[in-house]
Amino acid sequence: MRISATVGALALVAGAGIAGPAAAAEDGWYVVGFGGQASTQNVERTELDQNLLDLFGSVGLDIVDATSNLDDSDTGFGLSVGYQANDNFAVELGYVDLGEISYTATGTVTDGFADYATDFSLSQSAAGPVLSLLGIWPVSERFSVFGRVGIALMSVDADAAISIDDISDAASTSSDRSNATYGVGAEFSFGNRFAVRFAYDRYAGVGSDDITGDTDVDLASIGLRYTFR
Repeated sequence: MRISATVGALALVAGAGIAGPAAAAEDGWYVVGFGGQASTQNVERTELDQNLLDLFGSVGLDIVDATSNLDDSDTGFGLSVGYQANDNFAVELGYVDLGEISYTATGTVTDGFADYATDFSLSQSAAGPVLSLLGIWPVSERFSVFGRVGIALMSVDADAAISIDDISDAASTSSDRSNATYGVGAEFSFGNRFAVRFAYDRYAGVGSDDITGDTDVDLASIGLRYTFR
């Protein structure tokens, strides 16, 4: 899914449901729970393969044969508390878990005299609080679209492990980052308290310097909003 495609879909739905501008949600406090698919961008399996080749080469080993796999998507979820000040503006504070990406490789290496079975794995996860501002356009009495911009304080954890025959080693690293986040979404209200929310958000610059470098994570989610009366 691309942001441009999401914007087009929202515009289509808005065009089908226009009934004159009106408030789709009342002012006040609310809570939103959401979940969906998190996809990591800017990470290529070929680059990670090359990094592994360089790693073995630095200790005098050559790869005889190998296979690798990169899983760059996972389930993402979160919970936010928000306050809608008026028809067009809201602020939210929440916690988001962007899931985990993983890379694995297995094969055979040689030092020129003997061959050795080897396995390598790395994983990276990111989660943290997010503060964001929402600009809202009420399309009809129950339907609205919105844009989001904010800052995420992500805690990034990365783990790597390697084994060559009966020798193994592992390492881990953690870092805290402030990241820009932005996105678009739509909300449909039903009843006096509940609304269904669809959103597509990007978390920029999420990653570990030692493992994947800067990466962007996209989260396509569906959520349920409850407004306190």
